[in-house]
Amino acid sequence: MSLEQTMQRSSALVADLEAVCEDLVEMDPAGSEAEAIELLAVLERSKSALSAVQAKHTAVLEQYRLNKQAAAGVPKDRWGTGLASEVGLARGDSPARGKRHLDTAHALVGCLPHTLHALEAGVIHEEHAQVVATETKWLSTKHRRMVDERIAHRLDGVGPRTLGNMVRGEAQKLDQVTARDRQERSRSQRRVSVRPAPGGMAYISALVPMPQAVGVLACLHKAATSRVADGDTVDPANPSGPRRSRDQLMADLLIERATGQTTAPAVAAEVQLVMTDAALFGDGQAPAWLTGHGPIPAETARNWVADPNAEIFLRRVFTRPENHQLVGMESRRRAFPDGLKRMVTLRDGVCRTPYCDAPIQQIDHITPVNNGGPTSWDNASGLCAACNQTKEATGWRHDGNPDHLTVITPTGHQYTTTTPPVSTAEPPDTGDPPEEHGPDDTGPPDDPDDGPPEIDPNPRFDTNNYRHHRTEITMRIAA
Repeated sequence: MSLEQTMQRSSALVADLEAVCEDLVEMDPAGSEAEAIELLAVLERSKSALSAVQAKHTAVLEQYRLNKQAAAGVPKDRWGTGLASEVGLARGDSPARGKRHLDTAHALVGCLPHTLHALEAGVIHEEHAQVVATETKWLSTKHRRMVDERIAHRLDGVGPRTLGNMVRGEAQKLDQVTARDRQERSRSQRRVSVRPAPGGMAYISALVPMPQAVGVLACLHKAATSRVADGDTVDPANPSGPRRSRDQLMADLLIERATGQTTAPAVAAEVQLVMTDAALFGDGQAPAWLTGHGPIPAETARNWVADPNAEIFLRRVFTRPENHQLVGMESRRRAFPDGLKRMVTLRDGVCRTPYCDAPIQQIDHITPVNNGGPTSWDNASGLCAACNQTKEATGWRHDGNPDHLTVITPTGHQYTTTTPPVSTAEPPDTGDPPEEHGPDDTGPPDDPDDGPPEIDPNPRFDTNNYRHHRTEITMRIAA
């Protein structure tokens, strides 16, 4: 088949799939409860079948890429570099999830035929398939096939956690020595991470050996239960408020013991918080922005910085009034100076690659220095280490400015992300009193925000006009 015929066939397949999607979206609503349940079930099975098709095409993509690189004489240890990121971009996922999809596809097509068949038939979901692939990853191909065969008749009706335990047990039966060695190697991967949660909260996750994790939970549970029994449940952050539950005490004890503070609210920390001068010094309601984590209500931010135990450092930065984007600076050096690094980190928040929410680890030149790219605000991107490394692989290219970034992959596909405003505008004064919400009212307001304003496609910093830019306050807070 010629290249032209291949492209025509591909275009026809894509058009057919898009037509099917449109038909599904326009489908008439169910005529009864029973029909609604049937539709939910068949649509879920269809999602699983589509996941299986995605896995097979991902495996084909991998084979095409490896064959191409082998023919081009690329060193074997460089085969497949950046492919996981391409898969992630094509699926609207982060590079880390792209690698998971790639690994799962390779396993399903290569050595887990029963699991793949179950996915095609809608017996399991993609998450189940990923569990089987992950829990057998350390086995030989022969042993992976054996585990796949042993669990084939036990897949229906099990949850991912139960399936994971089942697969792990079968795998350890086949190779106990490697299983033990693997657990020892896994200790080197221990780490702590944080991710945002609704309501100004966050999840702290620790990857540690199982005995230690169980021990931490047991100690916190025991200490919290003891305090409840003694009546020691007053909340130091709100002494006159409701008493703390055991779960709340466990959370507070975790913070106290991890930081060495006597109470959880007195945690020592250094963070960057951006808020408007009106929100800081007046009654402004524009949310503050916690760099790398997201927005918090203006009132919460004011209470935070008003804490007498907090040491506050203020730094003014300027934003354009039309879109609240930071105004930058330039440097004549190849390496980005600390001030410019800080500004780029404030602007981008997290890794700038589309769909990647990893923390910024490196400030990179959009156009490489070797290609004439300057060390400047306009040519800077905050990236995680993995995305920065992928950018240097053959066939990858970045193009952009402070307002947007376009990633071009080796296949010529392009993915663009726009830089979000570093803060939002103050809500208009309608003259009406603020809307009252009860303690149990967690729903959205009656008039939801229409979203961020349009981004200026070609911003420039006019030094003669800086007085018209909104003033933001950057704070490093250390208790």
